[in-house]
Amino acid sequence: MTSSPPLTPAGTPLDSREHQLLVPPKPTLTPLIICFHGSGSNPLPSWDILVAILSKTYRVLLYDRGPKNPSPEEDLPAMKAYLKSKGLESRYILVAHSYGGAFAKLFLHRHSQEVAGMVLVETGQEGGLSEKVRRELTKRCMLGDLPLVVIRGNSMIRQWKELEESEAAMASATEEEKDRMKTRRAWLDAADLEDEKLKKAQLGISKNGKYLCLPDCGHDVIRARPEVVAEEVRWVIEQVRFQKRKKCPASEVSIWQTWKEFFWKRG
Repeated sequence: MTSSPPLTPAGTPLDSREHQLLVPPKPTLTPLIICFHGSGSNPLPSWDILVAILSKTYRVLLYDRGPKNPSPEEDLPAMKAYLKSKGLESRYILVAHSYGGAFAKLFLHRHSQEVAGMVLVETGQEGGLSEKVRRELTKRCMLGDLPLVVIRGNSMIRQWKELEESEAAMASATEEEKDRMKTRRAWLDAADLEDEKLKKAQLGISKNGKYLCLPDCGHDVIRARPEVVAEEVRWVIEQVRFQKRKKCPASEVSIWQTWKEFFWKRG
């Protein structure tokens, strides 16, 4: 007997082979959150907890590129067509992991007016984008003042642990083994610095960027630390709300000015 697919708090089944729009019973008036998974055709194992957390309050679209795993250029028209067919043409918060960053960034590059904010998780090193698009995203500061969070895990955490275990036993190691460990540490240090550079370079996409490093977590941050990612998504949403309030202070200023003039005249 086959088991039923898992349900989110909103009561919507998560089918890993289809796009799933999850709407909570009382959704807030915030942009739709679109989740871009990494390489592979089944986003469910990595995203189910994060999506369940977010969909308690917000509308969430878990977008599945399917088993063919198309390139960003191939997939973007299909995604736009899907959003239009479901009446979801609005502004979006893009949440991307790993290779999914290429799809989210191309979406931003082509449709920046539709993006309200982004959370990029373990992206920056992924392929799939032309160098021209990468340069323009930062050169033009594509998000402007809109919020961006860049989350970096420790993609080489396993290699570091293996090296530390070897170094702990260095007393019994031969000189050749010690030299190999020193070379290995130098290589990991260089790789770590390069990874940090690639991750931080993404902050150039926005003037309102935030960088978070999780040294005790590997590459699969979405699966391992969903509560951390959810908290950063909430920060982006609060930034969006704050900016909306900033755009319409005219009525508040006029009311304050009226009261100020009233009491001034009375004095």
